Amino acid sequence: FASRNFNIPPERVRFWVFVNRQNRTVRLDAPIPELYINTSMEQICANMTTRRNGMELYMEVADKPIKRKKWFPTVPKASRIIVFLKYFDPDKQTLEGLGHLYIQKFGKVGDITRVLCEKKEFPPDTPLKIYEEVKPNMIEEMHLEFTFQQSEIQDGDIICFQKALTEREIQEHRSVCRCWNIPHFYESLALRIVVSFKPKLEDRYLKPELTYEQVSYSEFDLILNKKWTYDQVSGAVATHLNTDPLKLRFTTAHSTSSTPKSVIKRTTAHTLSEMLQTVYLSPPAYVLFYEMLNISIVELETKKFIEIYWLGNTVKDEEAIDLCLPKNAIVNDIKKILKNEKVTLSSPCSRIRLFEVHHNKIQKEYTGTEPIERIQEHATLYAEEIPHDEIYANQNDRTIQVYHFTKDPLCLHGIPFKFVIKNGETLADTKVRLRHRLGMSEIDFLKVNIAIMPRTSYAKSTYLFGDVLSEMKLSNEDCLGLDHPDKTGRTEKVIFIRG
Repeated sequence: FASRNFNIPPERVRFWVFVNRQNRTVRLDAPIPELYINTSMEQICANMTTRRNGMELYMEVADKPIKRKKWFPTVPKASRIIVFLKYFDPDKQTLEGLGHLYIQKFGKVGDITRVLCEKKEFPPDTPLKIYEEVKPNMIEEMHLEFTFQQSEIQDGDIICFQKALTEREIQEHRSVCRCWNIPHFYESLALRIVVSFKPKLEDRYLKPELTYEQVSYSEFDLILNKKWTYDQVSGAVATHLNTDPLKLRFTTAHSTSSTPKSVIKRTTAHTLSEMLQTVYLSPPAYVLFYEMLNISIVELETKKFIEIYWLGNTVKDEEAIDLCLPKNAIVNDIKKILKNEKVTLSSPCSRIRLFEVHHNKIQKEYTGTEPIERIQEHATLYAEEIPHDEIYANQNDRTIQVYHFTKDPLCLHGIPFKFVIKNGETLADTKVRLRHRLGMSEIDFLKVNIAIMPRTSYAKSTYLFGDVLSEMKLSNEDCLGLDHPDKTGRTEKVIFIRG
């Protein structure tokens, strides 16, 4: 059956049974004798193996007959041993199987060097290093002057060899993170891990420190080593992307959703295993996100990146601006960069307001003296030119916060802003100024209802109709609420939990 399937003459085929050794490896034990030629496989299994749930066989194929008569050696087992050969090429970082070889049990290990050189077509005097693969995590160098019996070699053992390297060749391999010998290569196999690298793309904008024109947004896999340092990992990724390793930044992935989680800081101590957080978890796939920066991550450590949404003449005119400042900068430095480099103001004397928004309400307005280090990493920041009517407001005018909601005061949406309530101004005139500030048409503004919103969310709001706002009694915490539909569809939903 095997001869027909592999198209090999039956006289060139011999089967061996396997044995489980005490070190938990599986090796050849003995060939099935010719006298079993008419014996059932079930009986052979019962006679030659200890397994009862099946039998695995090794099919030995003879290359050429021995002395033109027999295909397999008939010398007693005590003097000849069948071993398997593997060749390691440090230049290609490959381990190549070279089939099997019969050796003399009492012959010296060094006696087979010429045969090994012949198999790889090396000059016969090429110096070799020979190892035994006891098991994948136990590779032992063999002494050339020892006999195979002294080396405890048995049928089915695995012998690996490579060219002996000079110290200079070893250093060359080390310099490019290549394994230079067989034990090191086997160790790397045990520590080998496939990591998927994905570009970290922003949903709404591209950060200015990223040069995405240099990358094809591609995802790729790399085979890496769990013990590699941050610099070794970035070096491998940089080689793949043809970029500077110091201009790469990595982000971990959530183990369940595989979405970006947290930026990995460059250190000399952390290994890839720690970067992937594989010590306690074994996700189905290992993922890291990468970014290509236009500055070095060494310089990046002294900088802080801040995203700001610039508001134009209306709150509809929204532009994302990203800034990179020294970590010891203050908020006034942000305003200077905006004024001098990023935006066009109505006059050189115009002032800029920077404020933080949380859940569609202004939470904080910055004075300018605050260190930017105190700004939270994920804070939503808005900046705008302070309107003239606010700058030139008289002592009887009042500035109030305005925010948007739909029906329920807790269903917030849109961008909040500051607005001046002018003393004695009618509601009709106030609405005109509000409409211009919102950038709405007259038809759309008809759907807007204005209400006084108390500081506490559970207090009742008061809708305005013909009132004069300046004549109403307002606390310092009260706001104006604009009740209208959210055309963006991003209104925050209220969830009630009743127990």
